[in-house]
Amino acid sequence: MKIKLARTSGFCYGVRRAVNLTFDEAFHCDNLYTLGELIHNPQVLEILKIRGVNIAKKVADIPAGASVVIRSHGVTPAVKARLRARGFNIIDATCPKVARVQQLAERASGKDRHVIIFGDRDHSEVQGIAAHAGKKASVINNLKGLRRALTRIGKKQKITLLAQTTQNLAVWEKLKAELCRIRTDTEVYETICGATDERQKEVKKLAGQVEAMVVVGGRGSGNTRRLAEVAREQGIPAFHIETEAELPRKELRRFSMVGVAAGASTPSWMIRRVLHALEQIGEERQSFVSFLTSVWRFIVRSNILVAFAAAQLLYAASRLQGIEPELYYQWIVAAYIFGMHLLNHFTDRFSTEIKYPARVGFYARYRRFLLTLGIIGMASSLVVSYFLGTIPFVFIFAMSFLGLVYRVEIFGKRRLGARRMMDIPGSKDLFLGFAWTAVIAILIVPASSSVFTPGTGIAALFVFSLAFTRSLVYSIRDVQGDRMVGRETIPVLIGESKTRRLGAVVLFAAGAGLVVSFIMGWCSPLALFLIFNLAYAFVTLWLTRSNGVHSDVLFETIVEGNLILSQVLAYGVYLVGLA
Repeated sequence: MKIKLARTSGFCYGVRRAVNLTFDEAFHCDNLYTLGELIHNPQVLEILKIRGVNIAKKVADIPAGASVVIRSHGVTPAVKARLRARGFNIIDATCPKVARVQQLAERASGKDRHVIIFGDRDHSEVQGIAAHAGKKASVINNLKGLRRALTRIGKKQKITLLAQTTQNLAVWEKLKAELCRIRTDTEVYETICGATDERQKEVKKLAGQVEAMVVVGGRGSGNTRRLAEVAREQGIPAFHIETEAELPRKELRRFSMVGVAAGASTPSWMIRRVLHALEQIGEERQSFVSFLTSVWRFIVRSNILVAFAAAQLLYAASRLQGIEPELYYQWIVAAYIFGMHLLNHFTDRFSTEIKYPARVGFYARYRRFLLTLGIIGMASSLVVSYFLGTIPFVFIFAMSFLGLVYRVEIFGKRRLGARRMMDIPGSKDLFLGFAWTAVIAILIVPASSSVFTPGTGIAALFVFSLAFTRSLVYSIRDVQGDRMVGRETIPVLIGESKTRRLGAVVLFAAGAGLVVSFIMGWCSPLALFLIFNLAYAFVTLWLTRSNGVHSDVLFETIVEGNLILSQVLAYGVYLVGLA
């Protein structure tokens, strides 16, 4: 089965903004409420509950001294006034595009115009818009409703037509044309969100390329329901589901090409869950290709790929320093990285469930086997380093110990806002970068009985730049999940755009270091060839700007492929006698 994911699937700007504001506030607020459900997605609401965020149905349910989030749909002026009167700390997460519609309704009312709103009467966004319009407001959802509204509105009354931001574009066009035909002086504002318009057009186009559509999102989400409607209007089966458990497996087995779209309130990790489940359904059609795909998926998800890639990076770092890269140096690195990554996944199940849902079942299935391999790997890295000398053994032992205590509560009181090293803001990306640098670029010097040279510093800078930006790439991809589980990674702290710029600066500094090292004679011409790896890393940072690569296996293959390429380049330069 081939799977095509709609490019604009997942959180829209307004929902992302509301979710980010709420989870960011939850980091340091112990008495946080949302007025109504923040978004129409039960899974996100459950995580909010776990994070201590409460849902209040009305203002009276909120205790004094609390902080209150106004959700992206907005509220009526009266509700906002009551919140201010009670003295709450208000976090207004109203979508800016919804706020614009509210302002247009209020302005039209001030000009004594009757406001007709195309939307769902019971939806909170529509209720808020209608309240801003005052008494002269009508809510409609079809042509019949429009005609009824016009019979109640005087012929001399001027009309302003607005739409709920997530409404069906095709129906809107019909309503607009009909109203303007009947009342030529109608004032019309295009208030359907551009993201909604784009999603519906994309689903319409995608539906013409596939045999069936799966639409992911909460049942209470109007924009998600409309995506399913648009798909069905194209004459293909469309299945609206909330979770992967609702997938109609028997029906989907019949199709060789399935499209996937998601509503504006569907988190990226839920989309990944559904994609993984669809991959499994597709693999039920056994073939040699599906067998090879399953083998590669095991290599990636078991962390064998990342361990192998780290060993290849050591080869390049060794050649850069003029040190012969023996196989046992690579084994130490591969075994250490393999063990540490497995440990992280097994000891942080909640985070894995949110950020890497496809791995939860994988780790449960192979738990004993993988744990055994992880223990053997860590033990073998210590044994091999012991035979290389006291310093390498102590070094690996210390790094292993730090890896173990990274997730352990070691501070009796909160220091730097944390009880564990992993809770220190921004620690994940920095610690990983430094740990990889120490094990890959620094350890090899005492292990090979060599001396530290300027080339060692350049190799350390090169390794750090790749390891650090590699971690940033994963952190940007997982930023939604990190916010939800309470992990303050660098993208959570400074935003995705600034994180990309930070990564670019680090890569540029490493590139400058490689050029200088060649000019100064500290390193061989290999330094210039490794600049290609820095360019590759920059491209992977750029890839995080979109959802173009939806498969976690493909994504990780692309990212880790850069490290493997570093050995290919280093070995090629060595063969021609330049290193």
